[in-house]
Amino acid sequence: MDVMRGRGRSARMPLDNRRRPQGTPMRRRLVLAFILALGIARPAAAAPVAYAYDPEGSAVTAEADYGRTVVRARLPVAEADLAIDFERVANSRFAVVLRADRARSNIPFAARAIMGESVLDAANHPQIRFENTRVASAGEGRVTVTGQATLRGVTREVTLDAVIYRPPGSDPGVRDDLTVLITGTISRAAFGASGHAGSVGDAVRLRILLHVLRAG
Repeated sequence: MDVMRGRGRSARMPLDNRRRPQGTPMRRRLVLAFILALGIARPAAAAPVAYAYDPEGSAVTAEADYGRTVVRARLPVAEADLAIDFERVANSRFAVVLRADRARSNIPFAARAIMGESVLDAANHPQIRFENTRVASAGEGRVTVTGQATLRGVTREVTLDAVIYRPPGSDPGVRDDLTVLITGTISRAAFGASGHAGSVGDAVRLRILLHVLRAG
């Protein structure tokens, strides 16, 4: 059952006018550089390139509507496994583990409710996991990442949108320093996280921002 469908932004605007993703440090001012969809010359028979994530430059947020207010939770990244095949996108790999038991919220009292038994049930399920099963080009500088997400012990198939950025002014062929932005919307009820349904919306908007450096 596909309970998540990504809703990433379009990449129609020119590269040099692309706004950086909000939440990244100013020194990480970025422009769109998803080479797979730009027709840039690539070496033949290239293998997937492994990347290590930078905890200081990475952030994961999940938000839901709470009346006229937005409840926003920040979830630390425990592990990330990322490899990009710039020749064959389908060979790329993405997996991430989040710390549900260390969630923080923009509303002080909300953090305890988010980690509580009726939502994340972090006491019994301290981690949230996602591992891709399929990666495909979506055109206009985007890809879709489909995989298995496990939250509070429930596993569902989800599909996310992903865009890759590089620092401005950098050589398109140099891919040592990238930022990956992954977005999507899920139904929390599909995972049994239906607590506070009368006051908090079911749709949860995800934003996974990973600053990654070429491994090795």
